[in-house]
Parts: sequence; C-alpha cells; structure tokens
Amino acid sequence: MVTFSPNHAQCANRGRCSRVAIAVAAVLSTLLTGCSFYHAMPLNDAARDKALAPMPIDRVKVAAASLEHPLVQPIVIDGNGGFSPDELAVMAVIVSPGLRALRDQRGVAQAQVIQAGILPNPQFSQSIDIPHGNADPSYVAAHTTGLSWDVSALLVRHDEVAAARDNAKAVDLQVAWTEWQVAQDTRLRAFRLLAMRMQLPFAVTIENGLEANIVALRQGLAGGHKTMGELVTATDLLTQARNTRLALEQAITADRLAINLALAQPVDQDIEIKPGTTFPVLADDTRATDELIAGIENRRLDLVALALGYRSQEATLRAAVKSQFPKIGLNFSKANDTSDVKTLGGGVSIELPLFDRRQGVIAGAKATRQQLFDEYYARVAEARAEVRQILENLTATRRQLEEASRSLPDLEQLAASYDKAFQSHNADVLAYRDAQAALATRRMEQSKLRQDVLELSVALEIATGRPLLNRASS
Repeated sequence: MVTFSPNHAQCANRGRCSRVAIAVAAVLSTLLTGCSFYHAMPLNDAARDKALAPMPIDRVKVAAASLEHPLVQPIVIDGNGGFSPDELAVMAVIVSPGLRALRDQRGVAQAQVIQAGILPNPQFSQSIDIPHGNADPSYVAAHTTGLSWDVSALLVRHDEVAAARDNAKAVDLQVAWTEWQVAQDTRLRAFRLLAMRMQLPFAVTIENGLEANIVALRQGLAGGHKTMGELVTATDLLTQARNTRLALEQAITADRLAINLALAQPVDQDIEIKPGTTFPVLADDTRATDELIAGIENRRLDLVALALGYRSQEATLRAAVKSQFPKIGLNFSKANDTSDVKTLGGGVSIELPLFDRRQGVIAGAKATRQQLFDEYYARVAEARAEVRQILENLTATRRQLEEASRSLPDLEQLAASYDKAFQSHNADVLAYRDAQAALATRRMEQSKLRQDVLELSVALEIATGRPLLNRASS
C-alpha cells in the first residue's frame, strides 16, 4: 500500500497561498463597497406618462413664490380669473420640459468637476511561483509584491479642476440665461395673445363691412348705378381683409400652442390669460444708449458664461502644456526567490518623449482658445449693435403709435357723424361702412403698434441683460 505524506515545505506554501487569496479577496471586497450600480431607466409608456404629467398647480405656486433666479423674480400666483403674463412667465421657468432637459447639463458639468479632481489609482501586484518537479525540501514558494503609481497626474490636476469648475459655472449661467429667455418669450406671447384677441373683432368688423359693401355694389351694378371697376376694387379689399383675419387667427393659435408647450399642457388646453390694466412700458427716464451699453458684457449672463468658458479653456491649455512633461511612475517591490532570499526594491519609470510630445493636444487647445476669444468679442460687438438698433426701432415705432393715436379721435368723430346720418337715412350705406371700416382699421393699427412697442421693449431687456419694463402695470 502506498501512502502520501506532504512535506513541511508544501504545507507552508499552501498556507501562504491561502493567506494571499484571503488578502486579495479582502482588498477586492473593500474596493467594491464604493462602486456604483446600474439601474435600468427604460423608455416605456409608464415613463412617458410620468414625464409628461403636468405638475400640480399647488406645487407650481410654492415653487413660484420661492424661486431664486438672478433675473426672474419670484411671484405669488393667484390663479383667480386666469393667469397674468408675469405669472405665466414664472410658471414656464418651473415646468417647461425643454428647460428640464437643459438643466440636466448641470449634472454633467458637476460630474466633470468630480472626475477632474480624482487622481489615478495606484496599482498593486502580487505573484507567486511554487517549486515544482524537484524534491529539494529547502525550496520555498517565490513571492513578489509590487506597488506602483503614476505621479504625472499631479502636474495637471490643479488646472484640470479649475477648467472643470469654470465650465460648470458657465453652464449654470447659460441655463439661467435660457430660463430668462423662456420666461420673456412666454410673457411676450401672453401679451401678444391679449393684443391679437383685441384686434380680431376689428378684423371681423372690417371683413363683414366689405362683404356688405359687395352686396350693395352688386345691387347698384344691376341697377346701373355702380361700375364693374368699383366691384372689382371692393372684392380685392375683401380678399385682403379676409387674409388679414385668417393670418391673425393663425398667429393666435401658434402663440397659444407655444404657451401650452412651455407650460407642459395638452395642446387642446385653452389657458385663460388675465388681462392687465395696461401694457407694461419702459420707464419715462429711459437711460441713454451709452448707459445701456456700458458694462453689457458683465450683465448679460450669456456673455459672462462665455467669458467663464474662455477661462476654462485657458486652464485646459495650461494643463495641455504641462502634460508635455514626461510621465513619471514610482514603484516599490518586496520579493523572495525559491531559496527564500528576500529583497526590497524600488524604481522610477520615465517616459521618453521622442515622438508624442502632446503636439496635437496643445495645438487643438490653442485653436479652441482663439475661437472662444474671437467669439466672445464678436458677441459683445453684436450685443452693443443690437441695443442701438432696438432703440432706433423703438423710437420710430413710438412715433407711429403717436400718429395713429392722434388721428383716432377724428376718425371716431367722423364715424359717429356717418352713423347718425345713416340712421336718419341721410348718408349712403357705402360711405357709412367705409367710415366704420376706417375706424376699425385705425384701432387695429393702434393695437398692433402697441404690441410692437412691447415686443421691442422686451427685446431691449434681453439685449441689455436686465429688466427695464415696469411690471407693476401688468
């Protein structure tokens, strides 16, 4: 009978192997405790219904009253009798699906800040060589334990963190700027809807009067009192009036749908807009052009964000230049051979930059910095020119509004006199309707000019980067 009896060396080797396995398992278990785990986020019907569900109005009111924003002021939402344009503007900032997706960029930017501050992991190695195929009991298992780390990351870490932080600040400001633009757009569309709904009855009055004129002209043509040329002219005027009315209805529908989209409401929902006593206007002490332009690059959030983006690129370029320094790795080792001769060692590894000296990375960083430099000053010049152009257009439109308002009393008096004469059968029906149409046209023109003044005023707010309109009147 043959029996097997392990020698002491083999038992010792197995014991060391077990200890190494236990140590490796302990290290892996410790490292895995800080790991993130994957969670599925499918695009299905349940996710769609949850994402598209309107936010309860009570939550919207609380968020609107406590809103913190550099440009959009908080507001107490009443909701009785509809919503004012200012209330709709703040509500759009809170519930807009497009803004919700845009704000997710903040999470990406913050993740980049975290990643930029993380140093590379050290590398641990453990190997074992077990004697095999010999009977010398003095041989032991050879072990090698090593620890190495790339210290080159320390050279660029400060600049990479600075670049990521400036980029995160730029993203925050760009999001805030877009939020303000969405608020302004929603507010303006609400005022435009109020104006166009005021204009629509005038357009209908003009169209109906022209239709009645054509009926009267056909009768006069049959009796030989009117000419075909008069009928053709009246028909052309009716076509123009009908096209004006249809265009107005289409614009009302487009603005209503745009507001519904901004407020995450169904397309068939008709949101009631509470009219203000008057349209908001620029203060009487409107600043001079030079004063509005002065410091515009420090007020407009998009320009401030672009400056931060440029500063981030400066740090990125510094990091790229520093990365030319050869990579350096430090390593330490502890080992014993099969004869149980123990050694301690260390070393340094240095990259030889014979071919890759980060030329492409540096050139790309320089080109990007130059692009941002030129884009920043081009945007500043564009913003200054935009302010001047808006002010000129605003001045011209105000003059047109003054002329239209000045001539309105005369037309009202003329229409009233024709109405009185028509009621007493002392005026021609065509002259009576022409006077009524002229009055409706002028009132419609006045409303449209007021709308244009408001739109230009809001454009001036956006161009200057600060609120200028008197919101108390809205």
